[in-house]
Amino acid sequence: MKRLALFFAFFLVVGQAFAQNSNVRKADRALESGDLQEAKELINEAAEHEKTIDDPKTWYTRGTIYQAILNEEGYSEELVKEAAKSYDKVFAMVDESDKYYTLTDLKVQELWGGFINEGSEAYSAEDFEAAVIAFDKALLVLPEDTTATLYAGIASQQMENNQEALKYYYRLLDLDYHSEDIYGSIISIERYGNEDIEKALEVTRMAKEQFPDTDVFEKQEINLLINSGQVDVAKDRINDAIEKEPDNANLYFNLGYLYEQLEQPEKAEEAYLKAIELDPDYLDANFNYAVYYYNKAADLLAKARDMDLQTYRKEGKKIEKEAKEYLKKAKPYFEKSLELAPEELAVIETLQTVYMQLGENEKAEEMMNLADKLKTEKE
Repeated sequence: MKRLALFFAFFLVVGQAFAQNSNVRKADRALESGDLQEAKELINEAAEHEKTIDDPKTWYTRGTIYQAILNEEGYSEELVKEAAKSYDKVFAMVDESDKYYTLTDLKVQELWGGFINEGSEAYSAEDFEAAVIAFDKALLVLPEDTTATLYAGIASQQMENNQEALKYYYRLLDLDYHSEDIYGSIISIERYGNEDIEKALEVTRMAKEQFPDTDVFEKQEINLLINSGQVDVAKDRINDAIEKEPDNANLYFNLGYLYEQLEQPEKAEEAYLKAIELDPDYLDANFNYAVYYYNKAADLLAKARDMDLQTYRKEGKKIEKEAKEYLKKAKPYFEKSLELAPEELAVIETLQTVYMQLGENEKAEEMMNLADKLKTEKE
């Protein structure tokens, strides 16, 4: 009798496990036949039973059932969360070589991709609020997805909800997603929207660490330091760096930019020239150095234009001649800039003006044609 009792006890355990596995199969069949509520009840029973709770098939099936209900009944945050939770369970149970990993990944991409497409369509229609809502749905599926986070931030900024945009942009940094544009947006919102220069400075310095080879954030830091009354800090920082790296052209360029912001053009000119000496192919240094002389010429020509006829007859020609000397000094640096950036409209159009003022009409026409061509190509 004892052996018989043990047999029946064993049979009972096996029978219970079989019943729960049967529930998974029945749920699958109910899903295929479209009886989604029955499928949901069956799979939830299996998902709670100790014999099937650790089976990836259970959770894969549960995810597909909740996703099917979502497709039939329409959006529900609860349904999305339950489907996503089920798929996450599968990922936690198996490695990438398992068939259920592959099947689950396909379903996740389908669910996530549907919301991304919904958001993209709303964004294209300039319905930015709907776009943010859709991208938030995608984040319920993949909370650490940078694509949906990025698009939600951009759409928020488009509808001028800067605080919401900041939420997404800072989230991107937390997710180790780094982009010059994202840092630029954060800095701009903190500086102009929130009027928080210290926070803008903090983010600018973070950006400098991520992008040490670009001048953009160095220049922004200089601007912020000047605007916050920390001019000496900016000067000291650059000069200390120059002492350590006296052959670094970028540092001299930043020093020139600082003096330009402080309206000390002679010192700016000197720093830009030093940057060019160290790196003759430094585009920004060549262009800014040329602009220095161009502006001096422009000021003189404006002065001549504003003279009355009698004064012009006495002094006008002399002033115009002086202006042309400045333009002659600027010309080779603009030409070098064009060599380094042959499709930069700002360089081409400025050089066109220089040639016209110097009477080099053929070259001016050449620049005009080049500018027209580039504008047509961009249309």
